[in-house]
Amino acid sequence: MKAILEKVLLEDQDPVRSFVYHKGDFDAPYHFHPEMELTLIIESSGIRYVGNNISDYLPGDLVLLGTNIPHCWKNNSVAGHSSKSLVLQWREEIIADQPWFKDIRQLCHQAQRGLYLLPEYRKAVTEGMFKVLNSSKTEKYLRMVELLHYLATEVKFEVLAGASYSYDLSSATTDRLQKVQNYVKNHFHEKIKLADVAGHLHMSEQSFSRFFSKTWHKPFFVFLNEYRINIASRLVLETDKQMTEIAYDCGYESLAFFYKQFKKFKKHSPLEFRKMFQKI
Repeated sequence: MKAILEKVLLEDQDPVRSFVYHKGDFDAPYHFHPEMELTLIIESSGIRYVGNNISDYLPGDLVLLGTNIPHCWKNNSVAGHSSKSLVLQWREEIIADQPWFKDIRQLCHQAQRGLYLLPEYRKAVTEGMFKVLNSSKTEKYLRMVELLHYLATEVKFEVLAGASYSYDLSSATTDRLQKVQNYVKNHFHEKIKLADVAGHLHMSEQSFSRFFSKTWHKPFFVFLNEYRINIASRLVLETDKQMTEIAYDCGYESLAFFYKQFKKFKKHSPLEFRKMFQKI
């Protein structure tokens, strides 16, 4: 998937950019920027890309991003629904290289792979983000440091991108990944053969398989199943469809294989996953 360099407009007198994004869709492409970012999803659900990680997301999703890690949120297009997020962006150098900022600088290093904030910390982090949004000048800076200190010392995370992940910014590579992502998005509900995707990129199966595994740090069919299961998990939670129908809608011809893949990526069977949500 092609990552585009985004120019973040930060002014010298305002080292933290804070804003609420509110449109029908999250239309930002897969992109990166040298600024760090903390994003809260207020409205919308769909698929989130951070580095080589693919995950589904819901309102309340909180992710901390380090410098230059490609990312985007792609919402499910539902008529009448809107997409809304609160975003903070800042330069890493606003935190001085001093001993008392050691925890925050360690957090910045960890964020280079993208960090998903666990749900139990959402309330406190959300309140801190709105304090930054509603402040200005020196107060905004102090609120931001206060928030970063809380993130660094109190909050637990899940790391998103793999430990070996690195992004190739060459145009040929990014163009190919963009075509793969679009192909999967348009055909995930169908039977997809390696030859189909390789042919779409005008490559041999062997060359495509080698290219994808090297670039994305996982085989293509792991990527495909991860994508399908994230779509399936939304259908499990948001519809009353039977598992057989969900499996078929997501491109699975074997119910047993669907169950195996669901448990692999979600750590629970589809039925367990639905029951867990119903108890919340």
